[in-house]
Amino acid sequence: MNGRIYGIGVGPGDPGDITLKAVRMIRESDVLIFPRRELDKCRAYRIVRQAVPEACGIRTYGFEFEMVRDEDKRKRARHEIYDAVKELVLAGKTAAFITIGDPALYSTFSYIAQLAQRDGIETRAVSGISSVTACANSLGISLGDEGEQVHIIPDTGDIEEALKLPGTKVIMKCGRDVKRVKELLGKREGISVYGVSDCGTAEERLYIGTEALPDEGIYMLTVFVKDEQKEQ
Repeated sequence: MNGRIYGIGVGPGDPGDITLKAVRMIRESDVLIFPRRELDKCRAYRIVRQAVPEACGIRTYGFEFEMVRDEDKRKRARHEIYDAVKELVLAGKTAAFITIGDPALYSTFSYIAQLAQRDGIETRAVSGISSVTACANSLGISLGDEGEQVHIIPDTGDIEEALKLPGTKVIMKCGRDVKRVKELLGKREGISVYGVSDCGTAEERLYIGTEALPDEGIYMLTVFVKDEQKEQ
């Protein structure tokens, strides 16, 4: 009998944010898959190790998930990872992909799940706290009020057009291009700017205003751009 594949969200960084359901599903898994080959440098691994100590006794694999812009390279990497996991699942093992944040939001697990479902393999996703909501709560700001729109921008490739959207813009993982983002934001009026880096970890930092944003060097940086609200 075939096993199954879980996609388990463990939140953005704080082990205290992992859900009870996620803890239970990790304990029930035969194999844990992490998105870094070097586990000591993997944030998802550090979260699980602290929140579920007994996970240290579960068989563990680390894979490098290609984050390059070349779509063909990303596809090849996903297929290689899936093929390795598929062999375990066909042997009856339950494999859990551990993902930062929530598996439904820009997660490699969604692609792995598609491949598995084509092969008739059962998949299941377990919600985690997303970095979008966790960062907003750390800042003490609302993502959206009344009819205000919320737009999640996954990268900075088309940032100039994205900034024209109404309501709240959430720019994820923009640390590598934050200097250009700051320059563009500095030219705009009628906006409020906030940022959070390394949310949920001991290194978490909050930034209020465009000039407060770091100039470089922080990959896990989320920036919020809100249209200034008129006084009620």
